[in-house]
Amino acid sequence: MEHLTHRVAVMYLGKIVEIADRRTLFTTPHHPYTKALLSAVPVPDPKIKRDRVILRGDVPSPINPPAGCKFHTRCPLAFDRCRHEEPLLRNVSTGQTVRLPP
Repeated sequence: MEHLTHRVAVMYLGKIVEIADRRTLFTTPHHPYTKALLSAVPVPDPKIKRDRVILRGDVPSPINPPAGCKFHTRCPLAFDRCRHEEPLLRNVSTGQTVRLPP
């Protein structure tokens, strides 16, 4: 995706969790799911080691998603409010919007 488009939207269970131009998204991701996805991208140089972000928790059913934030069952930043309220998309920088709790 980094070489195919100008802007990227990352989705989790049908909800956009982060939108940014490709350079910003690949260099400074904000959402934990975006960080986990990018950490799984293979690096073509075997000398370069990438720290993998391994998500824990249950993968929810897309047919019956959880209440509140759809990612809270796997999010390392989740707290009680996440289980009841869905975070809004917020601008974190020019052209970068992320679904994070306030």
